[in-house]
Amino acid sequence: MNIVFDLDGTLVKTENIALPAIRNILKDLGYDPNIPDKEIFKYIGYTIDDIFEGLLKTKDKKIIEKAISLLDEYETEIIRNEDINKIFFDGVLKVLEKLKKDGHKLYILSNCNIKYMNALLEKKLNEYIDSPHCAEMYNWQEKDFVLRLISDGKKDFVMVGDRHKDIEAAKANDFISIGCAYGFGYDEVKDADYIVNNIREILPIIKQISQG
Repeated sequence: MNIVFDLDGTLVKTENIALPAIRNILKDLGYDPNIPDKEIFKYIGYTIDDIFEGLLKTKDKKIIEKAISLLDEYETEIIRNEDINKIFFDGVLKVLEKLKKDGHKLYILSNCNIKYMNALLEKKLNEYIDSPHCAEMYNWQEKDFVLRLISDGKKDFVMVGDRHKDIEAAKANDFISIGCAYGFGYDEVKDADYIVNNIREILPIIKQISQG
């Protein structure tokens, strides 16, 4: 079985990375850094351009590019220095280890950039992930398009994510979807084939799917 994981809100406790990073960026760019958490979370899981276009209420490319550059710096520094237990949801690494041991091929498909993904891979993810992919590698194309490319005609794929874009990408490719209700999308995953409230709950689901 090929299992594709989103990162933010699925494997990664993004609030411990994105919140401090984005607040620093808002401050650096002269915006109010004290906006509500929920306003920031609303955009988590979107492409980086869309995140800052929404948060900064601007389409000014120079401002957005500056924000993205700062995000690279802040998030990479936070990931490198943060305790691994504060980066990943409880149980994530053990679940990935079990899936890998059971012979499944594990992918990442995130709307993040390469630098962010690589920083997370270096925090132990690279021990389990066979094939990491992010939006920047595909010129910020939508997930349904990228998923079609990486699946290359195969049908034994499962998409695991917490936003409607993850579920829609799976459905567009006729793949099984597992929605993570503990992430940022909440009710966005209501149309998923399966819904979990803890990452550990995907293990019996994958076993069931594998046995047909």
